[in-house]
Amino acid sequence: MKGLTKKIAMEIVRRTMQVIGYNVNVMDQYGRIIGSGDPKRVGQSHEGALLAIKRRGRFEIDEESAARLQGVLPGTNLVIEFQDEVVGVIGITGDPKEVTKYGELVKMTAEMYLEQMKLLEQAQWDKRMKENFLLSVVSSDESQAASLRHQAQQIGFKVDLPHVACIMELVDHSEDEAMTTLKRVADLLEGRPAISLIAIRNSQQVVLIKEKLHERMPHSDICEGIHQIRRWLDTKEISPMRIAVGQSFTGIQGMMTSFQSAEDAMRAGRAIYPEEPVYYASDMPMETFMARMDPSWMTEELMQRWELFVEEDRSGELRQTLEVYYMENGEQRRIAEKLMIHRNTLRYRLQRITELTGKDPRHYQELFLLMSARWLYLLNQSR
Repeated sequence: MKGLTKKIAMEIVRRTMQVIGYNVNVMDQYGRIIGSGDPKRVGQSHEGALLAIKRRGRFEIDEESAARLQGVLPGTNLVIEFQDEVVGVIGITGDPKEVTKYGELVKMTAEMYLEQMKLLEQAQWDKRMKENFLLSVVSSDESQAASLRHQAQQIGFKVDLPHVACIMELVDHSEDEAMTTLKRVADLLEGRPAISLIAIRNSQQVVLIKEKLHERMPHSDICEGIHQIRRWLDTKEISPMRIAVGQSFTGIQGMMTSFQSAEDAMRAGRAIYPEEPVYYASDMPMETFMARMDPSWMTEELMQRWELFVEEDRSGELRQTLEVYYMENGEQRRIAEKLMIHRNTLRYRLQRITELTGKDPRHYQELFLLMSARWLYLLNQSR
C-alpha cells in the first residue's frame, strides 16, 4: 500500500467525525491537508502537522499558537504511524482542553483503518496471483511446467496433492448478464472448503481446482463436492449452469491434463447429453475421445451414415432406442421397460436400425460403430 491517499484520508475523516462530532483533518507526510470535514481546507499546508511530524508525536495548538502558525486552527495533532513509519498526521479542530481526550481514539482509528486496507490489498493481490496462476496453467503447455511450479510455491498451492479440475459454464445467459453472473459465481465459491483455486476463464466459463477428498464410483450419483457446489448455486438462484469434472491429478502436468479432460467432457457432454447438468470425464471415455478426434475420411463416412439415418428416422424413435440399447448394455428386458414398449416392438426397431444403417446393433462391434457415428455427428453439429 502506498501510504495515505486522498480517498483513504476522506474515509478516515468520515469515520472519526461520526464518533467525536468535531472537525477532523488528515495531513500527508509533507503536512498538506488531504482530507477534511471542511472542504475549503483541503490542499492547504498545515504547519502544526509539520511540527508533529518533526516531533514524531503529539502537537497541541491553542489560540495564541494558532495566531503565529500558518494554516492552522486551535486543536490537537497526532502523527499516524503505519509499519513503524510516520505516514501522516490527524488533527482535531477545537479547544485543546476539549478535543485532546479524543486524540488517541482518532489516531487508533486511522491506524486500524490503514491496517485493514493493507490486509484487503494483500488479499486482493493474493487473489490476483492465484487467478493468474490458474489461467496460466490452463493456457500453457508442459514446457512451462518448471516456471508454473515456482508460481505455485509462491502462492502456497501444493501441486503434489490430488486435485480435480472443473469447468462451470453458463446456459442460456445473455452477453449483458454473463460477466455479472460469472463474478457472482466466483465470489460465492472463492474460499469455500475444498476449492483451492478459481478464476473466470472467459465470457461463459469459470474454471476451478478442488481437492480430491474421496473416490467416486463410476456412473454413480453426483459426488458430494460437486453436489455441494450445485446447492450453493441454487441457494443464490444462480442457474442454470453446466459442470464438467476432469480426471484427478497431481503435479503441474497432471493439472494441465485434468483441465483438458474437463474441457473434453464439457464439449462432449454439451453436444451429446445437453439435458444433463454434470459431466464426469471418467464416465465418458469414448465420448471425450471422439471430442478430440481429428477429421478424416473415416469420420466423414461415419457422420454421413448417421446423417442419412437421421433423415429416415424423422420421429427420433429409432435413435432413442439405439441410445437406450447402448446405455443398458443390450439387456432387452431393461431396454423394453425403460422405453415402455413390448420386446417384440424392440426387436422390430432393432431390425429397422439394421436395415437403415447397414449395421446391426446386436453385434457389439457394429453397435460401437453406430454410437461413434452418433457422437461425431452431434459434436460436429455443436461446433
